[in-house]
Amino acid sequence: MTKWLKMTPILGLLSGCAAIPALPALSGLVPAPGGTPLLTTTTVRLSRQNYKIVKANAIGSSVGFSFLGLFTFISPHYDEAMTKLYHNAAVTEGKPQAIVNVVYENSSSYFILFALPRITVRADLIEFTGDRDNPPAD
Repeated sequence: MTKWLKMTPILGLLSGCAAIPALPALSGLVPAPGGTPLLTTTTVRLSRQNYKIVKANAIGSSVGFSFLGLFTFISPHYDEAMTKLYHNAAVTEGKPQAIVNVVYENSSSYFILFALPRITVRADLIEFTGDRDNPPAD
């Protein structure tokens, strides 16, 4: 353990300060990105042909800023990523539309003096067309 602690400053100098959060011993020092993802679940039967895909793989993301990979000045926000997703997917209020196949990604790009934490949300937008031949069973 003592050897590892002695090697940490050397590794930091050789690989840059932004690589320090990647060390397992220091992973608890890195603050979590802002916001807690909250995804509600609604089950809809999509096996019938009662919908059409309006926009496939719509993306929304939020980027933050971290100095030296340790001190977060701007956190990425989940609500900002979701707002951009809805904007990019062109969700229209009042239409029978739904966001499906939601994928939540949390990543960071590390550079020598800073890091850019990123939250990305990907999803498909579908619109229900109404299935007159097969009404829903009660």
